[in-house]
Formats: sequence, C-alpha cells, structure tokens
Amino acid sequence: MTQHEPGNDYPLSEVPAHARKGLASMAMVLLGFTFFTATMFAGGKLGVAFDFPTLLAVIVLGNLLLGVYAASLGYIAFKSGLNTVLMGRFCFGERGSKLSDLILGLTQVGWYAWGTATAAVVLGKYFQLDQGAVLGLMLLFGMAFCATAYIGYRGLEILSWIAVPAMGLLLVLSMGVASIQVGGLDGLLALSPSATMDLSTALTLVLGTFVSGATQATNWTRFSRSARVAVSASLIGFFIGNGLMVLIGAYGAIVYQQPDVVEVL
Repeated sequence: MTQHEPGNDYPLSEVPAHARKGLASMAMVLLGFTFFTATMFAGGKLGVAFDFPTLLAVIVLGNLLLGVYAASLGYIAFKSGLNTVLMGRFCFGERGSKLSDLILGLTQVGWYAWGTATAAVVLGKYFQLDQGAVLGLMLLFGMAFCATAYIGYRGLEILSWIAVPAMGLLLVLSMGVASIQVGGLDGLLALSPSATMDLSTALTLVLGTFVSGATQATNWTRFSRSARVAVSASLIGFFIGNGLMVLIGAYGAIVYQQPDVVEVL
C-alpha cells in the first residue's frame, strides 16, 4: 500500500500493521547487526592508544553520537515508511542518490566479507585447519548468512535470538579471562598505552566504523510499531551494542597489547 504526496514523485510506503515489530524484536535484530567483529577491530586500535578512563570516555561519547544519529534516522524511517534507498532519493534525487547507494552498498558488502572471513580465520587458527578448510568455512558462512537475508526479517530475527545471547556470553567470558590475566582492575589501570592517537581521530574511528550500518538500519526500523520503538531500538543497538563491541575489542587489546582482533580472539 502506498501514499502519494502532492508534488512528490516517490511513494511513501506504509508498512501494514501486521508487519510492525515491537521493541524486543527490533532491538534484537539491531543488536545482531551491531555485534560485529570489525567493530572490535576498531576497539583494538583504541585500546593500545589510551589509558582505561580516557578510553571509556571516548567509547561512550563516540557511540552516543552514533546512537543519536541512528535513532534520528530510525524516527524518520518509522514516520515515512521508507527504506534507505528511497530516503536517499528524497534527499539527493534520482541521479544524485546513485552515488550514495553505491557507497553504502560497497561498504556493507565489504564489511560483510570481512566479518565472514574473520569468523572462518578465527576457527581455522583455533582448530589448526588448513587453508582449504578455512576457505570452505568462508563459503559455508557466506551462504548461511545470505540464507537468513533471503528469508527476510523473520530469518534475521531468529538468527539474532540465537546469536546475540551466545555472543553476549562470549563477551562476558572473554572479559573475565582477560581480567584474571591482567590482575583485575588495579592491573588494568597500571598498564600504559603502547601507541598514540588524538581524540578526534579516536571519535572518527568509533563513528566511521559503523556509520554506514547506522544509515542502513532504516531498512528495519521502518517496521517499528511506534516511534518510541524505532528510537529506543536504535539506541540499544548502536549505543549499547556497538559500544560493547568497541569496549571488548579495546579491553582485549589493552590486556594483550595486540590490536589485531583475530589474534586476541
């Protein structure tokens, strides 16, 4: 069902009531989206460059900005019913939006490939698999991820309800192991940075790693049951979820003085 406003060439897509999603569903899908190893990689770069109190301030501020950005777009998506591509056409026109669509598409395909490869490489190193087996895992994971997207929102939601709690447990266990090895909070605070980075670069790194994802989260937040759900789920996903991933990446880098998230894992 579509609506047309006078003078507009693009329809406003009204999401039917039966397809609307509540906060739990929407937040879980967005957490599944932001629980991403590339974000941990950004955190690793920060972890070796700042002391722990400064690091926490950078993570909170950077992810708050990212969360507000995602929540603002989530509100617009809910009100308009438009996905990211149609919102781009309203902003930049038919021709101008092609560049933004290309940039966002290439960014997401690149991160998707990076995440698939990371999962395979980590398992390969842990189980000492040969290169052929690792490549096979990349293909298997890629096909499995594509299958959930093909099924649609329901497929992503089911996967998120399984993966997010499992990832959360992994994060807790990882931080527990790292805390024991570093000697608790006192040992953590005693560590000195082994690299340097200015605050503006650090904030840019936090924002830039997943700002394209926040832009395209409108593809899901437009299905929210209310504006409050769209805004709250966006903040949960991009302020809390993305913030946790940056923190765990940074935490591992501080303890092991290793910014490469694959080596830390």
